[in-house]
Amino acid sequence: MVHLDAVRACNKALVKRQSITAVFVGGTSGIGEYAARALASTHGTSGRGLRMYIVGRNEAAANTVIAECREACPAGKFYFVPASDLSSLREVDRVCRQIVNAEEASAAGKSASIDLLVMSQAMFAFGGRLGQQETSEGLEQSLSLLYYSRMRFITQLLPLLLASPLSGRVVSVFGPGRDSKLVLDDLPLRNPENFGFGNLGSHAAYMTTFFFEKLATSHPGKLSLSHYFPGIVITPAYKSDGVPAWFKRVFTVARPLFRLLSVPAKECGERVLFHTSPRFPARSSDAEAKSPAKLENIKVALSSDGVLGGGAYRTNWNAEVVPLGKGYKQLDKDEVKEKVWDHTMKAFQEISSGGYFSG
Repeated sequence: MVHLDAVRACNKALVKRQSITAVFVGGTSGIGEYAARALASTHGTSGRGLRMYIVGRNEAAANTVIAECREACPAGKFYFVPASDLSSLREVDRVCRQIVNAEEASAAGKSASIDLLVMSQAMFAFGGRLGQQETSEGLEQSLSLLYYSRMRFITQLLPLLLASPLSGRVVSVFGPGRDSKLVLDDLPLRNPENFGFGNLGSHAAYMTTFFFEKLATSHPGKLSLSHYFPGIVITPAYKSDGVPAWFKRVFTVARPLFRLLSVPAKECGERVLFHTSPRFPARSSDAEAKSPAKLENIKVALSSDGVLGGGAYRTNWNAEVVPLGKGYKQLDKDEVKEKVWDHTMKAFQEISSGGYFSG
């Protein structure tokens, strides 16, 4: 476990070293909000500069978050980017164009860049096949939010992430350890027989691991990607409209136990921000980290492909590595990685051209 004092020391060192441009998708509530607040608070009045984009649906909530971030960091620049439906890849493209245009305009002739992209957009999907909802683009809504939408944000913002002097950092908040089953002939879970709460989380975890590994190896020295399980964090999502009444009742009764076992909101935000630390570097060109980080005795983490500092990480709430599930041993990982990549890029191509993805 990386202790909180070390987390805070690394975060403080980051904002004192360079200015930061960050994008928080789903940043109006929950873990995305906590991470945005952590960055603004860590920067405070002594950082080198901060630009932050909060992407979400609720403008009133965004204004509240931004007002508190400005109070903590008066010199920071904070922007709300409205998004009507982040399960729509065409809407993701529109949001990304807005962010890229704003960054290029602010660069004033210099190279525009994004240092940190945090994504936490999601919805609960209960009820097996009855919970399946297809978007107008041909994707299951929950899986799009957990996987396709997030990978689309990365690819659309990739030129700016690669231009970061920090090396672009990406954090996708969900559950890397949920990888129990992968239906290779139905990656998008189009068949209702394959769809369910378990398979939904498992497919999102498997495909994120493979997509992140592909990106990390393709951009050595430029990109670090982490699939992060934040632990139990009490957020408004537990009482959202998509949560069934029985779960809400259980949560209400068990709330004291949940609170006892949970990671506090402030700590959660700080630990999300810790993914910018030397523990999670971009993959080096020779595919091996040169040496452990010296700051606060933080050591370089092992990537999901078994490389020290390999650039694609599966991380637990405490910054320890989440090991691969048993199912990976049964796969030809190189072959499946290419299959997942090709499938995802095909979806992007067909949907961005105005079509419906039926693959």
